[in-house]
Amino acid sequence: MIEVQDLSKSVEGNVIFADLTFRVDSGEHLALMGANGSGKSLLLRILATLTKPTSGVVKIAGHDAFSNLREVRPLIGYIPETFDGYPHLSIVEYLEFFAAAYQLDKIGRATAIDDVLNLMDIAAIAHRKIASLSKGEKQRLCLAKTFLHDPVIWLFDEPLSGLDVRGRLELSTLIQELSAMDKTVVTATNRPGEVAPICTHAVILANGGLAFSDTIAETEVILEELFLQVTTADRPVEESNEPDTPIDTSDEGTV
Repeated sequence: MIEVQDLSKSVEGNVIFADLTFRVDSGEHLALMGANGSGKSLLLRILATLTKPTSGVVKIAGHDAFSNLREVRPLIGYIPETFDGYPHLSIVEYLEFFAAAYQLDKIGRATAIDDVLNLMDIAAIAHRKIASLSKGEKQRLCLAKTFLHDPVIWLFDEPLSGLDVRGRLELSTLIQELSAMDKTVVTATNRPGEVAPICTHAVILANGGLAFSDTIAETEVILEELFLQVTTADRPVEESNEPDTPIDTSDEGTV
């Protein structure tokens, strides 16, 4: 479903990663891992067609992604780590806006919105403004918006970050269910212990390239130990709260 071939990305003259090649098929869940600054969030944005690569090819369902945006973008659901939406809108207004953007049938639009509100357990707060929502509530709204158009590819950026225990358990279960529904799932994270129980494949970015790419079933070592081993030399001296890499906004789009 997703094929990456010889993919490279530079930002402001700095090579973030180069010559990446891997694939993820339907029903598979890929853990995309790397230390801060390795480019995993930037790579996820490329897979979401929100940022163009410097070179290489991304294929979505057999289509060259950046030559066929109209065909591939409806197939993709992208859930960023930080979601602000449109703060002045209420939850239901936001969903109505995207239901129209996704060109959902007008007759079934209200039913679809009710369904995702109930699915994400936010029906009781449907008329609250997005600006007043907690991080967990905003994430539920982002998921509800994504479910509206039922994509076959789900891209999560640090989905479990900042959630309480209940939220992590519920979202982990949801991600597993997406894979069981034959969806293609990619989760970008630097917390291998959280995704190891629910992913089928893993890719680790380090030193500007692929340090590891394999199925979890065929990996005899513990994923967390492997992650620490291959990223130690790639880790900055001091951790920070800065973004994973400089965000390239030259090719912004909407998914």
